[in-house]
Amino acid sequence: MSSTSSNCEFLSPTFDCYEEYLKTYLRSSAKLAILLDYDGIFLAIISGRNVNNVKEIVGIEKITYAGNHGLEVLYPDGTTYVHQLPAEFNDQVKEVINKLKGTVVRDGAWIEDKGASLTFHFRAVPENLRNEIEQTAHKIIEDANFKVGKAHCALEARPKVEWNKGKVALLILNKEFGEKWSENVKVIFAGDDTTDEDAMQALKGNAATFRIAPSVDIETHAVKLLSSTEAALNMLKFVEKIFRKC
Repeated sequence: MSSTSSNCEFLSPTFDCYEEYLKTYLRSSAKLAILLDYDGIFLAIISGRNVNNVKEIVGIEKITYAGNHGLEVLYPDGTTYVHQLPAEFNDQVKEVINKLKGTVVRDGAWIEDKGASLTFHFRAVPENLRNEIEQTAHKIIEDANFKVGKAHCALEARPKVEWNKGKVALLILNKEFGEKWSENVKVIFAGDDTTDEDAMQALKGNAATFRIAPSVDIETHAVKLLSSTEAALNMLKFVEKIFRKC
């Protein structure tokens, strides 16, 4: 879903105002789960990248990794979850890649094939060509029966399945803490992408959710806004400080 959809709730007028909120939220907490877009604390990384790629980049052992917006999950014990895709998916991927290559993979644009999804990147395309290339790629992806998601100077092509970061966040929490996790686990979720809004919406009322955004003029399901990834790091350091006192 898009963070600019009409039913989103704009909740925070200023950046980085979370200290009192987190002090209250984490009071008397015995367990904490942190879910991020990119000991006593359960940590999961939920990313649009291929699950093996995100694990390689993060490089932390014994945590949970979810890749391809939750279509694949790698748990600390080595077990995995792979969401079932349509039987025709592989043929659809080949078709859309060939059409993109033949039409818009030029002037610095390129395709990232992530297995269960793909991303068309056009950040390196000259600005005067971006609009035409983006619109053409969008139509190709849509006509190939994929969901089209906008990222940072990129278009994401995902299979049309009822699965997203929100549903995988609930799957991960249920597996780790049981179906009644919301009764005894404090959850913090932070992300900077429109696809993270699905998780913020799914966790609403049962988590402290943060949207990392370049402007306060953004509609979001998150409880609080963070101005940058550096602010997100400072928030996590504050959480560690508070949690160690609980």
